[in-house]
Formats: sequence, C-alpha cells, structure tokens
Amino acid sequence: MKEKIDNLLSKEPSRWMEKALRDEVNEAWLERSSNIALRILGALQANRMTQKELAEKTGVSPQQVSKLLKGNENLTLETIAKFEAALCIVLIAIPESVSGSEAELSTAHVQKKSASRIRGSKALLSAPQGRAAEKVHEAGSGYGKKARKKVNIRG
Repeated sequence: MKEKIDNLLSKEPSRWMEKALRDEVNEAWLERSSNIALRILGALQANRMTQKELAEKTGVSPQQVSKLLKGNENLTLETIAKFEAALCIVLIAIPESVSGSEAELSTAHVQKKSASRIRGSKALLSAPQGRAAEKVHEAGSGYGKKARKKVNIRG
C-alpha cells in the first residue's frame, strides 16, 4: 500500500507556497490586472467582438490576448493603449492636474490598501490564475439573465 502511495506522489516538491508568496507580493498589480481584464471582457461582449478579432485589431497574438484576459498578467501601457483604441474604451485614467499633497495622499492610500490586502488571508488562499474568471463568476457573467428572470417571474 505504501509503495502505491509513494508512486502517486510527485518526486518534485510542490511550489504552491512559492506561488502564494508571489501572489501576496504582487497583489496590487494583480488586482488592477484582473479589473482591466474584466473591463475588456465586458467591452468585447458589448461590441460582440471575439478575442481573435481583438487580437487582429491590436496586433497582439491571440494566445497573448487569452493570457491577458485571465487577469494575472502584467500588462504594458502599450498593450493597454492598443486595447483602449480597439474597443473605444478607457482602461486607465490619469488626472490632468494633481498637486503634490494630493499625489502623496493618493499614494499613501494605495499603499495602505495594498498592505491591508497582503495581511488578509485571501492572498494565500487564491491562486493568481483565473482571477478575472473568478470575479465574473461572483458577479455573474450576464449570460442567461433573461432566462433567470423568466423563471423568477413564473416561479
């Protein structure tokens, strides 16, 4: 019996802790990345556009578009700008005029918010893959809403 169990176990040590620590350290940009992915997915749905069509319009490979829309990739400003142009949406807005004290307050707020997230247990429990899909699932994808309304009205 022990031999069968030993054969099932991986010879390589698990890297889940390494992944969890990466997620914890990168929580701030992973959160932004998943929010951007959700906005892009919503715009694709609203424009009735496929990921392949988005890739063609932006010159980004379909594989890269797919990876980016999972919400766990560090997007470049160049790619964000291409997506904004192709979808006619704003993904990142930068205030026109910010005084020094406002910028310091804003930075302090972001740092405080990031620190509180890192301290929370959620960072260790959630894997970086599929963050956007996880949020879509929580919020509801939008598919089947009419059917649910009909069921609720009749039921």
